[in-house]
Amino acid sequence: MVQGELRILVAALAVFAVLAGLALAIHGLLFDLGVYVDYGMAIVAGGIAAFVAMLTVHPKDVDVEQHRHRES
Repeated sequence: MVQGELRILVAALAVFAVLAGLALAIHGLLFDLGVYVDYGMAIVAGGIAAFVAMLTVHPKDVDVEQHRHRES
């Protein structure tokens, strides 16, 4: 089992950051504000990267004893 509660929390916050970035980009598109669109898309890209990085399972996250039982 993955022991990364903090990483799951950060991934959930990254999803909300992506939603805020989308809202900012749409606001920029509606009111013709190019800077808002750029910042919104940067927030979306950063949020997606953070989400993927936080939910990637690393070998140190898996319990050693459970890993031995799976192999046998």
